[in-house]
Amino acid sequence: MSRAKLLAITLVCIAATAHADDRHLVEGIVVRVNDRILTTNDIRQRAAERAAETGVAVPPAGYRELVQDAADELCLLERAAELKLEVGADEVNTAIAQLRDQNHVADDAAFEKSLHAMGLTLDQLRSRVRDTILVNRILSKEVGALPITEEELRQRYERERESFRVPERVHLEHLVLPVTGEPGGAASRMALARRLAAAARAGADFKALVKQEVDAGHGSGGDLGVVAIPDLRPEVAKAVANLKPGDVSDPFESPAGVHVVRLVERILPTFKPFNDVSEELRQRELADRYHAHLTSVVEELKKRYVVDVHPDLMTASP
Repeated sequence: MSRAKLLAITLVCIAATAHADDRHLVEGIVVRVNDRILTTNDIRQRAAERAAETGVAVPPAGYRELVQDAADELCLLERAAELKLEVGADEVNTAIAQLRDQNHVADDAAFEKSLHAMGLTLDQLRSRVRDTILVNRILSKEVGALPITEEELRQRYERERESFRVPERVHLEHLVLPVTGEPGGAASRMALARRLAAAARAGADFKALVKQEVDAGHGSGGDLGVVAIPDLRPEVAKAVANLKPGDVSDPFESPAGVHVVRLVERILPTFKPFNDVSEELRQRELADRYHAHLTSVVEELKKRYVVDVHPDLMTASP
């Protein structure tokens, strides 16, 4: 085996116990930045954390990006150590408390269950949170302020206008009559729905008619409020497609039963106003600039540090 190959698959052996029949876990070093290392087990742990966060397992092809992200992080942590940046226990505790609040994890039992799902101990979480705080701190220090003008945000708004499109919406009132399993149940419900629709078209108050049927226990309904057309069930969207405000639909069927709907208002497609999305635009712009600066900072650090990355070891891992 060549000398280069030996270096590429350098192994770290960790004693499992102190007994005579000790076994050793042999792990490939996937990332090395100076004296900092991440093994195949470390990367698999990160993959488990990401899967728990996103709900999607990291595919084999995704490990290369995961390994590269880990290498970038180690470079930043090494820089933080150079600058003697520190994170206090209180900062870590506060960050963990915020994580629990954001994820609505109120009690300790649920918190421990979520950690177990990610394969983490509390100490491991504290270490990861500490590293995250350090990375954010060094990035803030190295990247600095990234001022963005309103004009730049407006230009981005025009470029990405379609992403802020609000689809056509309708304000509906409705009645649904569940179909019973008794003989003639569907026909009797359809007949009732037709009578109600005819009465409403003749001038009777639709909401009052619906309330009467609901109070009689024949079905459920009322004001549906404003709903985006793409969010409607297909049969409802079809029934309201050609209605004008004030129109009552013909009765129609769905798995829920027999329906009648009244169109209160139709709201044409539009775009969210700039003022409503300016903060979202600012965050998008910051993220883009931040990423560009991050890449530059990390590349400069890699020129100064000893950096070895072997994502191929993950593709060969079980």
